[in-house]
Amino acid sequence: MTKRILILHATAGAGHKRAAEALAAAAKIQAPDTEIVVRDILDFTAPIFKKTYAEGYLNLVRTIPELWGYLYTRIDKNATKPYEVEIRKVFNKLNTLTFTKFFKELQPDAVICTHFMPLEILSSAIAEGKTSVPLYCVVTDFAVHSMWVMKNVESYYVANEESKRYMVRHGQAEDRVKCTGIPIDPIFSQSLASEKAKARLGLDRNLPAVLILGGGFGVGPTAQLLGSFQHVGSLCQVLVVAGKNEEMQRNAEAIGKTLGCPVKVFGFVNNIHELMDASDLIISKPGGLTSCEVLAKHKPLAIIDPIPGQEQRNCEYLLEIGAAVRLYDIDDAPYKIQELLNDKERLQQMAANAEKAAKSRAAFDIIQDVIAGLKTKQ
Repeated sequence: MTKRILILHATAGAGHKRAAEALAAAAKIQAPDTEIVVRDILDFTAPIFKKTYAEGYLNLVRTIPELWGYLYTRIDKNATKPYEVEIRKVFNKLNTLTFTKFFKELQPDAVICTHFMPLEILSSAIAEGKTSVPLYCVVTDFAVHSMWVMKNVESYYVANEESKRYMVRHGQAEDRVKCTGIPIDPIFSQSLASEKAKARLGLDRNLPAVLILGGGFGVGPTAQLLGSFQHVGSLCQVLVVAGKNEEMQRNAEAIGKTLGCPVKVFGFVNNIHELMDASDLIISKPGGLTSCEVLAKHKPLAIIDPIPGQEQRNCEYLLEIGAAVRLYDIDDAPYKIQELLNDKERLQQMAANAEKAAKSRAAFDIIQDVIAGLKTKQ
């Protein structure tokens, strides 16, 4: 009998959705006889709530990131307190009434959550005896926020040993927390040599390529960073991905025409893996999914403007393992980039550290573990 796995995410930032899609892609390859259903939990909420929840986060991190950092820390300290849990439980139930109907009709054999909201809803449903479906959780950053800590979870899949220790300290059974890494699209498990990738993309094979990523929603000082290359000359060629931010794309294109080095600007792309293959250095904000993709490609990373909270924690982890450097001063970026590109030994060591930390097959490992669990229960 065909098994049905429901994968739930929330569009608060791009990472939760991308992790869900990566799991679905891995399942299609590894378990083609399994039915995979991917849904956004916010689709079951009122339109005004969905808009506020999704856009509110993006607007906050764009305009007042310090406030987000404060809220992140405060919630982290209070999220597991009984009164906070009860308030969220009532709030989530009121905002996801249609989800209950959908869930009963779908009757999944297992659920994987890449966001804490659906995880909390189903954890409560299990506690109340409304379902006995096996519940799995994928944490999408290198550090764990307390909002992820729930009861009735069959297995947690985390990025590293530090995250596992956190979960165990907060009441999870050690054998139920697994260091698989964060799931990324299976396409990142294969790489093309830099020279071949440059040739495929029509780039200069003999010129170092620096890739600037603005993230899926184009959040970050990408245009300012590109403008700082004003006096670089032909040191390198620059690739810019602005994501869905059309204004950022237009600004980057205008700035690129004034620079002495070759510049190519892209909007939202589906071949980011090829752009990473072609790059000698990647400049990006340290989102969980993007950082894992860079590690999987064994590329040195220069981190810019991490959002206080989860991105700051990701930044600290990447610096700690020696796979990244931090660009504190955007206007000084070209000097730091030139320094790095000229230090081949350091670049190679950063790439080696990235390779050591990479878990490019995390999505496959998670799907395999979930399916093995279902077979055991059967």
